[in-house]
Amino acid sequence: DELLDRVQEEEKAAIGKNISYFHLPNAKGKLIGRQDFKDQYLLVHFWASWDTVSRDSNAVYRNIYKAEQKNKKFALLGVSLDINKDDWQKAIKTDTLKWEQVCNFSGWNTDIVKQLAIKALPANVLLSPSGKVEGKNMTEEYIKKKLKDIEEKEKKKEKEKKEAGRNRTRR
Repeated sequence: DELLDRVQEEEKAAIGKNISYFHLPNAKGKLIGRQDFKDQYLLVHFWASWDTVSRDSNAVYRNIYKAEQKNKKFALLGVSLDINKDDWQKAIKTDTLKWEQVCNFSGWNTDIVKQLAIKALPANVLLSPSGKVEGKNMTEEYIKKKLKDIEEKEKKKEKEKKEAGRNRTRR
């Protein structure tokens, strides 16, 4: 039964599946959710201050954030599985995490953690603007490649839009 439940959980969060909206409070208490990143690909990074491996992985996300912070089609969201607010806030400051960070202090019982079948830290999930899972537990290299592919796809879309506009004007 346990194995079947796990398989069903994984299937709900598989690549290509849509996930529902979620809301979690940021450090100022403001609820932040998927809908706040409208028209953007959203890389959700799951971590915790008490997990040394996920703390070490924050350097990867700092690099990605630095490289992509001007990209209007991309956003990064840190979801912490912390249960202690002070530890969480101290880790954000110490690790210089400048992108949006959220935590409801429920640890592994956080809805989005269950919804995306997160079973280990660190973890990441890339969501399309429509909420479709585009990738899961990707390496830094794969994330960069995926973002480059998205950028090229967006440029192609823009070019086609301009071309269609020119064609309408000619008629």
